[in-house]
Amino acid sequence: MGIPEIRTFHPKERRVMYATADLEIARSLADGIEKREQARRGGNRDEARQRVARRVGLSPGTLYNLARNRLKRLDSDLRSRLAAYAIQDLENELADLSAELEQARRLGIPSDATIVQKVAAARDRAEALYASLTNGGAE
Repeated sequence: MGIPEIRTFHPKERRVMYATADLEIARSLADGIEKREQARRGGNRDEARQRVARRVGLSPGTLYNLARNRLKRLDSDLRSRLAAYAIQDLENELADLSAELEQARRLGIPSDATIVQKVAAARDRAEALYASLTNGGAE
């Protein structure tokens, strides 16, 4: 079940523009990045948003307005920055989770141990999200 398609016809260029879908993609990317940042570093959503905004090179107000559908316009630079950061963030997360699993193997922790299974499941979720972003998602 996807986002409902809202199309507007631009008469000068004679093409259909999908601004609403781009806005939803950008909002979804920002939401996911903020949630992962909050889970990793703690604090409330506003603190996570400020950290993310600083790393992405945006104003925290831009992310706040995006989350509340108050942006006056969505430029391609904003969406590109969010997509690039989301991919980089997931690559780092995958590397960290893979390193944790490798360390558990070296320490002789059985693969059926609860903690190893949780880390493996987190890695699988991150891999699935990474695949969705890099194979026709937001890039």
